[in-house]
Amino acid sequence: MAARTNLTDDSSAAGALRRAGRHTDSTAHRADSRTIEIRVESHGTNLLRDYKAAVLAGGSPDLVLLAENRWIGPLAEQKLVLDITSRITSTEQAAFQPTALDGARFNQKLYGLPLTLDLPVLYYNRANISEALPDSTAEWLAAARSFTTDTNQGLAYNLSLYFTQPYASAFDAQFFDQSGEVVLGTTSFTPTLEWLTWVRDLSSDQLLLARDDNRMINRAIQQNTALMTIDWARNLPDYRQVWGDNVGVRPLPRLSQTAKEPQPYVRSSVLALNPRSAEAQQNAAFEVMRFLTGPTAQAELRSIGLPTVRRDLAEADLVQTQIELAASRGAAWPTSIRFNNSWDTLAAMLRNVLNGAAIESTIAEADRRLRSQ
Repeated sequence: MAARTNLTDDSSAAGALRRAGRHTDSTAHRADSRTIEIRVESHGTNLLRDYKAAVLAGGSPDLVLLAENRWIGPLAEQKLVLDITSRITSTEQAAFQPTALDGARFNQKLYGLPLTLDLPVLYYNRANISEALPDSTAEWLAAARSFTTDTNQGLAYNLSLYFTQPYASAFDAQFFDQSGEVVLGTTSFTPTLEWLTWVRDLSSDQLLLARDDNRMINRAIQQNTALMTIDWARNLPDYRQVWGDNVGVRPLPRLSQTAKEPQPYVRSSVLALNPRSAEAQQNAAFEVMRFLTGPTAQAELRSIGLPTVRRDLAEADLVQTQIELAASRGAAWPTSIRFNNSWDTLAAMLRNVLNGAAIESTIAEADRRLRSQ
């Protein structure tokens, strides 16, 4: 029986699945004395649109790889992915990184299994930084300034929301409360103000390359003039190309102002089942899902530099151990539709502050926009 799998062309998750499974259009996976043929269909940026249309039409695929777990919420609400909560035992769930597995949940139900995870981590060049980095932001940033010279930047920090959001939580800033109500401009106003002020001050620090400018930050890394940066864990292979064996990785330093650990969002790619496939097809696709998220395939993913979604593998090298530690301190990227619809508004709020807008009025405007969505 065939389990047909959609992959995105432009995601590392798609290549990861191919490497982990070692499957092509003509290969098969053996499970429970049956041969499961896997036909891979790549749909690139049209994946979500094509998948919805295919499910509604009652066709394939049986298994879909979603590059971003934020899509789980809308698909689950429209009943376009299968609830697999009852299929996964508590023992099986315990083997996963909680933040990765939670990325496949919506309204307390599990709608898939994570294949890969990703989150912001601190990279540094051990060839230039021989001593252990400090644990707090004040000491870390002081060290970064001390490393800045005429030719090197001690720190190149992309100040986009993706990489500064972890420190919002360390300031106790919230965008929504636990019930989903907007609190950005009310109970969270003061910590949000403190967080945005901290980010704005970083951008004006002459001894740091801190900008909301991805090209500028990437150029400093590729030219090997930056000694530290904050970037996605999935980019570890890229840093190994630049820094070789001198790549150092660690979780983000705790915030000195509150002594709290930053809480980055952990993004997952998620394998999910087509709820309209025949039962036999669903069962076959489920076996493939479990194999790809199991120890054997996950160990191979880790061998090529991708963070594992499991906690039950043999001890990894120091770099991978630090990434897994960072993931344990994070929170799953929310699958709620309201949160994901708000991200552009929050990102615009941060950009406006970095472009010189008054922080107080910018928070108030973002709060108003969130409430109107």
